[in-house]
Amino acid sequence: MTTFNDQVAVEATQAERAWRTSFGALMAEVAACFPRRDSRLLGREMTEAMLMELEPRNCWTLAEALGHDGPWRLQHFLSRGSWDHDLARDRLASWVSGELTDNEAVSLFSGAAPG
Repeated sequence: MTTFNDQVAVEATQAERAWRTSFGALMAEVAACFPRRDSRLLGREMTEAMLMELEPRNCWTLAEALGHDGPWRLQHFLSRGSWDHDLARDRLASWVSGELTDNEAVSLFSGAAPG
């Protein structure tokens, strides 16, 4: 017999696994927007940091949450980094649209059982 805490732990693990899978798919979708590996990795890091519960949310707080010495890498990435902003936006919009048209999208996000 499982306890309530065990059930919660299992559900949290499954949710984390689903999140990582979806986030990985999204990052693979926009990978071609970043011509360099370091910019692709920094874009992924920054996206994850933007989703953290930080107040205020700026390059200083994001850099601190990521363990960087300061905000300079993030500031450079946003202002002068070499990546295709328009292609990233278009691919993100396409990916989101595809995810939301899935028959199970609403039930998965609302917590209801699919079917």
